[in-house]
Amino acid sequence: MIPARWALYVSALGVIGAFGATLLRVPAPARVIAVARRLALWLLASSAFMLVAEVNAWFGADGFRSIDPAWRLVALNVWGRHWRWLASTSLAVALALPLAARFPSSWIVLSGMAALGVAAVVPLVGHGGSHDAWLLGAHAAHLFGGGLWIGTLWVALWSGRHDLDALLVRLRSFAPIALTGASLVAASGAVIAWEHLQPLSTLWTTVYGQVLLFKVAAVMLVGGLGFLNWRGVRLKTVVVEALVAAVVVVALAACLSETEPPPQWGHHH
Repeated sequence: MIPARWALYVSALGVIGAFGATLLRVPAPARVIAVARRLALWLLASSAFMLVAEVNAWFGADGFRSIDPAWRLVALNVWGRHWRWLASTSLAVALALPLAARFPSSWIVLSGMAALGVAAVVPLVGHGGSHDAWLLGAHAAHLFGGGLWIGTLWVALWSGRHDLDALLVRLRSFAPIALTGASLVAASGAVIAWEHLQPLSTLWTTVYGQVLLFKVAAVMLVGGLGFLNWRGVRLKTVVVEALVAAVVVVALAACLSETEPPPQWGHHH
């Protein structure tokens, strides 16, 4: 499940980041659109990968001998209902973003709607799917903030790699977008952690709390690299920041989503 969830999170953060890269006015906006279209297809494939992984988790190898196990999971299960929302939104995003090639003036609206839609549905197939609307909103804000921060950086690097000098000039204006995203990540993460980790000792006495601590440390490392870039943009530091976020932070987020919160969490719902 962790590889499937990692792929889902990376593609979701990237789709959100395409909106952020548009706000950043990355050079060659046509390349941003092209990158976003690829990320939308990756999101759709990742949604299918999530279903395959969930079928395997529930039924093992027997789940692939007929379509019945997958059908029961999708049609009769709460997770399946949430997955249908994810799959339908992913399909809508994959179909809608190519319209920007014909109607470039609609890109800012299409990318913004795609970012909000993805942020709303991806948490449904994780811990957010068992929360009330308030905490589900916190999970959505967490993902959206991460996309504005890290996803924007990924898309900017990917789409602007052909003109690095122009890209570095635009990245000097990245701080307001990054700070907005990082603030959303921090505030929503604190709300989610407060709900999951009561009493506070569960932060260091449970596996969930320990994984969260590693994730917070990784996020702080990425934030420190971002601070260095704010002081003076350097391509090497930007690339390291993007790689640490993709490989370490997102992997830990995927692990956290596959780790059961402490037992006390269940008593709050």
